Amino acid sequence: MTLENVQVHASRLDGGPARVRVQRALIGGRELRDVRLECADFVAFPEQRCRGGVVSAAGFGPWPVEFSVRGTSRVLQASLQLEPAVRIDVTGTLAGAHPQLLLTASRLDIGRLFARDEVLNSWQPAGRVDVSLALADFGAPQAPSARFRAVLSDAGFSSADGLRAAAALAATVDITATRDGDRWRGRVAADWAGGELLWGGVYLKGGATALSSAFTLSDQTVDFSAMSLDLAGVGRIDGHASFDRDAQALSSGRFGAEKLDLAALNERLIAPLFLVRGWPALRMRGQGGLEVAMDAAGIRSARLDLLDAELADTADRLVLTGLSARIPWRRGEPTEATASVSQAAFGRLDAGPFDIAVDLAPERVSVKPVRIPVLDAGLRINALTFRQVAGRWDADLSADLEPVAMPAVTEALGWPKMAGSLAASVPHIRLRDGVMTLDGQMLIRVFGGYFAASALQVIEPFSATPRVLADVQMRYIDLEALTDTFSFGRITGRLDGEITGLEMAHWRPVGFDARIHSSEGDYPREISQRAVESITALGGPGAAAAIQRSFLGFFERFGYRRMGVSCRLLGGVCVMDGLAEKNGGFVLIEGGGVPALSVVGYNRRVDWQELLDRLARVTDSKPVIE
Repeated sequence: MTLENVQVHASRLDGGPARVRVQRALIGGRELRDVRLECADFVAFPEQRCRGGVVSAAGFGPWPVEFSVRGTSRVLQASLQLEPAVRIDVTGTLAGAHPQLLLTASRLDIGRLFARDEVLNSWQPAGRVDVSLALADFGAPQAPSARFRAVLSDAGFSSADGLRAAAALAATVDITATRDGDRWRGRVAADWAGGELLWGGVYLKGGATALSSAFTLSDQTVDFSAMSLDLAGVGRIDGHASFDRDAQALSSGRFGAEKLDLAALNERLIAPLFLVRGWPALRMRGQGGLEVAMDAAGIRSARLDLLDAELADTADRLVLTGLSARIPWRRGEPTEATASVSQAAFGRLDAGPFDIAVDLAPERVSVKPVRIPVLDAGLRINALTFRQVAGRWDADLSADLEPVAMPAVTEALGWPKMAGSLAASVPHIRLRDGVMTLDGQMLIRVFGGYFAASALQVIEPFSATPRVLADVQMRYIDLEALTDTFSFGRITGRLDGEITGLEMAHWRPVGFDARIHSSEGDYPREISQRAVESITALGGPGAAAAIQRSFLGFFERFGYRRMGVSCRLLGGVCVMDGLAEKNGGFVLIEGGGVPALSVVGYNRRVDWQELLDRLARVTDSKPVIE
C-alpha cells in the first residue's frame, strides 16, 4: 500500500474531531484519488480509534466507518457500511509472531464492485456476493497464507457480442494459498449450484457441479494440476492446464474422462447445446470416454470412446443400439474412426449388425463403403463424404438397396401385404447450401416395374419444413399385384405414368402435373366388378360406369382396351382429365371385349384431400397415402 501527500488535521490526539486526506493511494494495484477520512471522535494514544467516521474517495462513498487498534498485539476492529444492509468487517492482530486478519462482507453488489474497472464493467456484471478473506503470517519470517471464500447469488454477466453470458448463477468458490518464494501455491474449489452459462458455442446448466484443483501462481503463468470436475450424474473429468497471464489465454492443457453417463451428459450438456444451435435433439444412453489435449491455438487432439451405447433421434427415425466406437481426431492430421453396431432401425425397419470405418481429415469426413443388413437384403453405402467449404458442410452420397422381399417390408411397416421385391439405386446425391440434389435418376423397382425420380431436390432436408421438387416416371407397373395389395378390386395389365413438377412441403404434395395410363404392349386386360365400383366411387358423383346393365349381374370381370387419368394439382384442387372427351365428360376406361365397359368422369375439379379420403375408403387400406 502506498499513500501520497497525506494531510492530517486534529484538534487533539486524545479525543475530538479529526480529518485525514490522501491525494493518491495505491491499494492492491488499484489507484484511489482524493481519499478522505473524517472522524467525529479520534484518539491516537494509547490506542488508535475512530468513531462516527465517514470515508470517501473520488467516485466512491461517502460511507460510515469505525475502527480501533489497541494493545501490544495491535488488535484491529473495523467496520465499513456500504449500504444499509451491506457492511464490511475487518478483525485481527497486526503484531506478534503470527499476525492475522479476517475480512467479511455480505451481499456486496457485484456491479458496483467493478464499476470503475473498464474491462470488467464491459461484461455487465450483476448479482450479489458474500465474501470472506483471511490472511495469516503476513510480514512475518514464515510464509504468508490466505483463505478466500465467495458465495455468489443471482449473479450474471454478458459480453458485448452476447456470445458469452450467464444468468441466475449460484456458486461457492474457496481458495487457499501460501507464499513460496516468488510464487503462490494452493488449491481452488468451486461448487456450482445453479444458473445458466453460455460460452461461445457451449451452453451449460448448473446444479451439483464441483471443481477442485491445485494451482501455482507466478508472474507469468497460472498452472492448474490435479484438476477434477464432477458433473452430477454424469461422471468426473480430470486434467491439468496452464494459462499465460500476459496473453490471458490457455497455453496448454489435457483433460480426460472415463465412464461418463451419456444419458445424463446429453440432458445437461449436449441437448442444451443442440437446442441453442437449432440442431435436432438426440436420445442417448450408455457410457462414453473422452480425452482432449489443448495448446494456445485450441484443441490439438481429441478422442471419443463409446461403449454399448444407444443413439437415436427423438422421433426414432434412426436408432443405433449396441454402439461401440473409437473416434480419434488430431489437428492437421488424418485419422480413422471405427464403430460397430449390434442393431439398427430405420423407422420400423430393423437392420444390423455391421461395422463401419470413417476417414477423418481436416475439413473432410469420408465413410468407407459399407453394407448394412436390412431385413433379408442389404443397404450398400458406396460413398458418403462430408466437406467443409467456406464455413459450411457439403455432402455427397451414393447408395444401393439390394432387392428386399416386399412381404417383409410391408409387415415391418404395418402395411397391407405386398408381393414381389423392392430395390433402389441412388447414383449420386449432393448437399450444397442446404439443398440436397440428385444427379441422374433414383430408381426404385417394385410391383414388377419401376419408379424413376429425376431433377430431385430436397430444400432444407433437416429442417422442420423440408421442401421436395422432382419429376417421376413409372413404367410397367403390374396392376394385378398393385390392386390385390390394396383391396381395390382386381385389374390385370400394366401401367405407365409421368409426374412432372412435383412439389412437396413437409413431405405432402402441394403441386404436380400427373398422367397415368396403360402401358404399350400385348398382355391380358381385365377389370373386376369390384374394381369398377371402386373407380366409380373414387370419381364421386361426377363419375359413371357405362356397361350393358342387363349383363352386370352375370359377369365378375370385364375386358378393357385402355385406361388413363390425369391430375394437375394446384391450390389444393386436382383438375382431372382422361383419355378423351365424351358427352361433356372424360373417359377414364375405354371398353373392349364383351360385355363392353367404359368409365366416364364428369367432375373435373376435385378437392385433393377429398380425393385422398375417397381412396382410403374404397381400398380400406391401412397406410396413409398422401
